[in-house]
Amino acid sequence: MECLHKPIEMGRMGTCIAKFDSEKITQIRERIKVVFESECLLDDITISEKYNISDDGDLIMIIR
Repeated sequence: MECLHKPIEMGRMGTCIAKFDSEKITQIRERIKVVFESECLLDDITISEKYNISDDGDLIMIIR
């Protein structure tokens, strides 16, 4: 299972911009829709912190 976060790049005026694997985020949104039977309204950062998807396509919920 790989991390959704990609290396952080420096943006304009020295601000940091986190990059996310948009394909994996899209897969997670699709699985959330199937599992919970509703659209996911969370932003990409929150999704990447709370969910992941296995190589088999299973939705993984990260509980801390």
